[in-house]
Amino acid sequence: MLTKIRLRAVQHASNVCGDIEGFDFNDYDADDIAAVRKFWLQYGVVRFKKAGITDAQQVQFSRHFGEFVIHPKQLQEGGHPTHPEILVISNAMKDGKPSGAMGNSEATWHTDTWFYERPPAGAILRAVAVPPSGGDTYFLSTYIAYDTLPAPLKNAVDGRQIFFQNVYDKTGKLRLGKSTPKSQDFREWSGIVHPLVRTHGETGRKALYLGGTTEGAWIVGMSRDESDALLAELWDHTTNTKHIFVQQWDEGDIMMWDNRCTMHRRDSFDPASIRIMHRTTTSGERPV
Repeated sequence: MLTKIRLRAVQHASNVCGDIEGFDFNDYDADDIAAVRKFWLQYGVVRFKKAGITDAQQVQFSRHFGEFVIHPKQLQEGGHPTHPEILVISNAMKDGKPSGAMGNSEATWHTDTWFYERPPAGAILRAVAVPPSGGDTYFLSTYIAYDTLPAPLKNAVDGRQIFFQNVYDKTGKLRLGKSTPKSQDFREWSGIVHPLVRTHGETGRKALYLGGTTEGAWIVGMSRDESDALLAELWDHTTNTKHIFVQQWDEGDIMMWDNRCTMHRRDSFDPASIRIMHRTTTSGERPV
Protein backbone atom coordinates (compact mmCIF):
# COMPACT_ATOMS: atom_id res chain seq x y z
CA MET A 1 0.00 0.00 0.00
CA LEU A 2 1.38 3.40 -0.98
CA THR A 3 1.90 5.91 1.79
CA LYS A 4 0.25 9.22 1.07
CA ILE A 5 2.59 12.20 0.86
CA ARG A 6 1.94 14.61 3.69
CA LEU A 7 1.07 18.15 2.65
CA ARG A 8 3.36 20.97 3.61
CA ALA A 9 3.55 24.71 3.04
CA VAL A 10 6.76 26.61 2.40
CA GLN A 11 6.55 30.18 3.63
CA HIS A 12 7.90 33.03 1.50
CA ALA A 13 10.16 35.72 2.93
CA SER A 14 7.34 38.26 2.54
CA ASN A 15 5.48 36.49 5.40
CA VAL A 16 2.36 36.76 3.23
CA CYS A 17 2.25 33.57 1.14
CA GLY A 18 2.91 29.86 1.51
CA ASP A 19 3.52 27.38 -1.34
CA ILE A 20 1.49 24.22 -0.78
CA GLU A 21 3.32 21.07 -1.82
CA GLY A 22 2.01 17.52 -2.05
CA PHE A 23 -1.63 18.27 -2.86
CA ASP A 24 -3.13 16.10 -5.60
CA PHE A 25 -6.20 17.68 -7.23
CA ASN A 26 -7.09 14.26 -8.67
CA ASP A 27 -7.00 12.45 -5.33
CA TYR A 28 -7.64 14.31 -2.08
CA ASP A 29 -9.68 13.70 1.04
CA ALA A 30 -11.11 15.61 4.00
CA ASP A 31 -7.76 15.62 5.80
CA ASP A 32 -6.10 17.23 2.78
CA ILE A 33 -8.77 19.94 2.63
CA ALA A 34 -8.38 20.55 6.37
CA ALA A 35 -4.63 20.98 5.88
CA VAL A 36 -5.13 23.45 3.01
CA ARG A 37 -7.59 25.40 5.14
CA LYS A 38 -5.09 25.50 8.01
CA PHE A 39 -2.37 26.90 5.76
CA TRP A 40 -4.81 29.37 4.15
CA LEU A 41 -5.78 30.73 7.56
CA GLN A 42 -2.16 30.77 8.70
CA TYR A 43 -0.66 32.63 5.73
CA GLY A 44 -3.62 34.51 4.26
CA VAL A 45 -2.41 33.57 0.77
CA VAL A 46 -1.39 30.14 -0.54
CA ARG A 47 -0.15 29.03 -3.94
CA PHE A 48 -0.31 25.80 -5.91
CA LYS A 49 2.37 25.91 -8.61
CA LYS A 50 1.43 24.71 -12.12
CA ALA A 51 -1.51 22.66 -10.86
CA GLY A 52 -2.94 22.34 -14.37
CA ILE A 53 -6.52 21.55 -13.35
CA THR A 54 -9.78 21.90 -15.29
CA ASP A 55 -12.65 24.31 -14.71
CA ALA A 56 -14.71 21.48 -13.23
CA GLN A 57 -11.90 20.58 -10.82
CA GLN A 58 -11.57 24.20 -9.73
CA VAL A 59 -15.29 24.41 -9.00
CA GLN A 60 -15.28 21.13 -7.08
CA PHE A 61 -12.23 22.13 -5.01
CA SER A 62 -13.71 25.56 -4.26
CA ARG A 63 -16.91 24.02 -2.86
CA HIS A 64 -14.96 22.82 0.16
CA PHE A 65 -14.36 26.42 1.27
CA GLY A 66 -17.88 27.81 1.29
CA GLU A 67 -20.85 28.69 -0.84
CA PHE A 68 -20.16 30.50 -4.09
CA VAL A 69 -20.57 34.25 -4.44
CA ILE A 70 -21.42 35.75 -7.82
CA HIS A 71 -19.01 38.59 -8.52
CA PRO A 72 -20.65 41.68 -10.09
CA LYS A 73 -18.51 41.22 -13.22
CA GLN A 74 -20.01 37.75 -13.75
CA LEU A 75 -23.34 39.43 -14.46
CA GLN A 76 -21.72 41.51 -17.17
CA GLU A 77 -18.79 40.55 -19.41
CA GLY A 78 -17.12 38.06 -17.05
CA GLY A 79 -19.58 35.17 -17.08
CA HIS A 80 -18.37 31.64 -17.90
CA PRO A 81 -20.30 29.83 -20.67
CA THR A 82 -20.68 26.50 -18.84
CA HIS A 83 -19.64 27.08 -15.21
CA PRO A 84 -21.67 29.92 -13.65
CA GLU A 85 -19.49 29.72 -10.52
CA ILE A 86 -16.47 31.01 -12.46
CA LEU A 87 -15.57 34.64 -13.15
CA VAL A 88 -13.56 34.95 -16.37
CA ILE A 89 -10.87 37.64 -16.12
CA SER A 90 -9.52 38.26 -19.59
CA ASN A 91 -8.60 40.89 -22.16
CA ALA A 92 -9.41 38.56 -25.07
CA MET A 93 -12.07 39.59 -27.57
CA LYS A 94 -14.65 37.41 -29.31
CA ASP A 95 -16.80 38.73 -32.16
CA GLY A 96 -15.67 42.24 -31.29
CA LYS A 97 -16.76 41.96 -27.66
CA PRO A 98 -14.80 41.24 -24.45
CA SER A 99 -14.81 37.55 -23.53
CA GLY A 100 -13.92 38.35 -19.94
CA ALA A 101 -13.70 41.11 -17.36
CA MET A 102 -11.12 43.71 -16.34
CA GLY A 103 -9.16 44.08 -19.58
CA ASN A 104 -5.41 44.74 -19.44
CA SER A 105 -5.22 47.81 -17.20
CA GLU A 106 -3.79 48.04 -13.70
CA ALA A 107 -6.01 46.99 -10.80
CA THR A 108 -5.02 49.05 -7.77
CA TRP A 109 -4.89 47.78 -4.19
CA HIS A 110 -8.20 46.48 -2.88
CA THR A 111 -10.00 43.82 -0.93
CA ASP A 112 -12.73 42.14 -2.96
CA THR A 113 -16.23 43.67 -3.05
CA TRP A 114 -15.68 45.67 0.13
CA PHE A 115 -18.93 47.50 -0.62
CA TYR A 116 -21.02 44.34 0.06
CA GLU A 117 -22.77 43.81 3.38
CA ARG A 118 -21.08 40.41 3.51
CA PRO A 119 -17.85 40.57 1.51
CA PRO A 120 -16.49 37.21 0.35
CA ALA A 121 -14.26 35.18 2.62
CA GLY A 122 -11.91 34.16 -0.12
CA ALA A 123 -11.10 33.63 -3.77
CA ILE A 124 -9.30 31.05 -5.87
CA LEU A 125 -7.64 32.34 -9.03
CA ARG A 126 -6.19 30.06 -11.74
CA ALA A 127 -4.00 31.07 -14.66
CA VAL A 128 -5.32 29.74 -17.98
CA ALA A 129 -3.15 31.90 -20.26
CA VAL A 130 -0.47 34.39 -19.24
CA PRO A 131 1.34 37.20 -21.09
CA PRO A 132 5.13 37.03 -21.54
CA SER A 133 5.47 39.97 -19.15
CA GLY A 134 3.27 42.12 -16.93
CA GLY A 135 0.02 41.17 -15.25
CA ASP A 136 1.76 40.24 -11.98
CA THR A 137 -0.44 40.08 -8.86
CA TYR A 138 0.72 41.55 -5.54
CA PHE A 139 -0.54 40.54 -2.10
CA LEU A 140 -0.18 42.12 1.34
CA SER A 141 -1.43 41.24 4.81
CA THR A 142 -3.82 43.58 6.61
CA TYR A 143 -2.98 41.68 9.80
CA ILE A 144 0.57 42.97 9.45
CA ALA A 145 -0.75 46.42 8.55
CA TYR A 146 -2.71 46.57 11.81
CA ASP A 147 -0.05 44.94 13.99
CA THR A 148 2.63 47.40 12.83
CA LEU A 149 0.59 50.58 13.31
CA PRO A 150 2.25 53.10 15.62
CA ALA A 151 0.39 53.31 18.94
CA PRO A 152 -1.25 56.70 18.20
CA LEU A 153 -2.62 55.41 14.89
CA LYS A 154 -3.82 52.19 16.48
CA ASN A 155 -5.66 54.21 19.11
CA ALA A 156 -7.16 56.38 16.37
CA VAL A 157 -8.64 53.44 14.44
CA ASP A 158 -9.76 51.01 17.14
CA GLY A 159 -13.53 51.06 17.49
CA ARG A 160 -14.04 53.26 14.42
CA GLN A 161 -16.41 52.52 11.55
CA ILE A 162 -15.94 53.30 7.87
CA PHE A 163 -18.61 54.09 5.27
CA PHE A 164 -18.15 52.97 1.66
CA GLN A 165 -20.45 54.27 -1.07
CA ASN A 166 -21.63 51.52 -3.39
CA VAL A 167 -23.04 53.58 -6.27
CA TYR A 168 -19.93 53.98 -8.47
CA ASP A 169 -17.05 51.59 -9.08
CA LYS A 170 -13.38 52.59 -8.98
CA THR A 171 -13.45 53.68 -12.62
CA GLY A 172 -16.37 56.04 -12.04
CA LYS A 173 -18.99 53.82 -13.69
CA LEU A 174 -22.38 53.28 -12.09
CA ARG A 175 -22.62 49.87 -10.48
CA LEU A 176 -25.23 47.46 -11.77
CA GLY A 177 -28.71 48.52 -10.66
CA LYS A 178 -27.61 51.93 -9.34
CA SER A 179 -28.73 55.36 -10.57
CA THR A 180 -27.06 58.77 -10.48
CA PRO A 181 -27.38 60.25 -6.96
CA LYS A 182 -29.01 63.63 -6.45
CA SER A 183 -26.65 64.74 -3.68
CA GLN A 184 -23.06 65.84 -4.31
CA ASP A 185 -22.06 64.46 -0.90
CA PHE A 186 -21.26 60.76 -1.23
CA ARG A 187 -21.97 60.28 2.48
CA GLU A 188 -25.65 60.66 1.58
CA TRP A 189 -25.50 58.00 -1.13
CA SER A 190 -26.31 54.32 -0.90
CA GLY A 191 -23.50 52.50 0.87
CA ILE A 192 -22.37 50.19 3.62
CA VAL A 193 -20.74 50.70 7.03
CA HIS A 194 -18.04 48.31 8.22
CA PRO A 195 -15.54 48.37 11.10
CA LEU A 196 -12.26 50.07 10.20
CA VAL A 197 -10.56 47.29 12.15
CA ARG A 198 -12.23 43.93 11.65
CA THR A 199 -11.78 40.80 13.73
CA HIS A 200 -11.31 37.64 11.69
CA GLY A 201 -14.15 35.21 12.37
CA GLU A 202 -11.91 32.14 12.42
CA THR A 203 -8.52 33.28 13.70
CA GLY A 204 -9.67 36.06 16.04
CA ARG A 205 -6.89 38.33 14.76
CA LYS A 206 -7.44 42.01 13.99
CA ALA A 207 -6.92 43.44 10.51
CA LEU A 208 -7.27 46.89 8.96
CA TYR A 209 -10.23 47.11 6.62
CA LEU A 210 -9.66 49.84 4.03
CA GLY A 211 -11.77 48.49 1.16
CA GLY A 212 -10.52 49.46 -2.26
CA THR A 213 -10.18 53.22 -2.48
CA THR A 214 -10.18 56.43 -0.48
CA GLU A 215 -12.70 57.85 -2.96
CA GLY A 216 -16.16 57.47 -1.49
CA ALA A 217 -14.81 56.28 1.86
CA TRP A 218 -15.45 58.14 5.11
CA ILE A 219 -14.59 57.36 8.72
CA VAL A 220 -17.89 57.81 10.51
CA GLY A 221 -17.98 60.63 13.05
CA MET A 222 -15.05 62.55 11.59
CA SER A 223 -15.08 65.63 9.38
CA ARG A 224 -14.28 64.97 5.73
CA ASP A 225 -10.86 66.57 6.12
CA GLU A 226 -10.02 64.55 9.24
CA SER A 227 -11.22 61.34 7.62
CA ASP A 228 -9.33 61.96 4.38
CA ALA A 229 -6.11 62.70 6.27
CA LEU A 230 -6.35 59.59 8.44
CA LEU A 231 -7.26 57.33 5.52
CA ALA A 232 -4.33 58.66 3.49
CA GLU A 233 -2.01 57.85 6.40
CA LEU A 234 -3.47 54.36 6.79
CA TRP A 235 -3.22 53.60 3.08
CA ASP A 236 0.37 54.80 3.00
CA HIS A 237 1.26 52.66 6.01
CA THR A 238 -0.49 49.59 4.59
CA THR A 239 0.82 49.65 1.01
CA ASN A 240 4.36 50.95 1.59
CA THR A 241 5.60 47.80 3.24
CA LYS A 242 8.32 45.21 2.66
CA HIS A 243 5.75 42.49 3.39
CA ILE A 244 4.43 42.09 -0.16
CA PHE A 245 4.34 38.87 -2.15
CA VAL A 246 4.55 39.21 -5.94
CA GLN A 247 3.00 36.43 -8.01
CA GLN A 248 4.62 36.15 -11.44
CA TRP A 249 2.23 33.81 -13.17
CA ASP A 250 2.87 30.55 -14.98
CA GLU A 251 0.03 28.75 -16.72
CA GLY A 252 -1.70 26.44 -14.27
CA ASP A 253 -0.72 28.39 -11.15
CA ILE A 254 -3.45 28.79 -8.53
CA MET A 255 -3.54 31.55 -5.93
CA MET A 256 -5.96 31.25 -3.01
CA TRP A 257 -6.38 34.20 -0.67
CA ASP A 258 -8.32 35.09 2.47
CA ASN A 259 -10.22 38.25 1.62
CA ARG A 260 -10.70 39.04 5.31
CA CYS A 261 -7.04 39.73 6.01
CA THR A 262 -5.36 40.55 2.69
CA MET A 263 -5.36 43.08 -0.14
CA HIS A 264 -4.12 42.61 -3.70
CA ARG A 265 -3.38 44.52 -6.88
CA ARG A 266 -2.48 43.73 -10.49
CA ASP A 267 0.03 45.23 -12.90
CA SER A 268 -1.10 46.30 -16.35
CA PHE A 269 0.18 44.38 -19.37
CA ASP A 270 0.51 44.72 -23.14
CA PRO A 271 -2.98 44.65 -24.70
CA ALA A 272 -1.53 42.69 -27.63
CA SER A 273 -0.86 39.81 -25.20
CA ILE A 274 -3.61 37.54 -23.91
CA ARG A 275 -4.16 36.94 -20.21
CA ILE A 276 -6.98 34.63 -19.09
CA MET A 277 -7.71 33.84 -15.44
CA HIS A 278 -10.57 31.82 -13.98
CA ARG A 279 -11.72 32.75 -10.51
CA THR A 280 -14.12 31.29 -7.96
CA THR A 281 -15.28 33.30 -4.96
CA THR A 282 -16.57 31.96 -1.63
CA SER A 283 -19.00 33.56 0.78
CA GLY A 284 -18.07 35.38 3.96
CA GLU A 285 -19.64 36.93 7.02
CA ARG A 286 -20.43 40.53 7.81
CA PRO A 287 -17.25 42.14 9.20
CA VAL A 288 -17.22 42.75 12.96
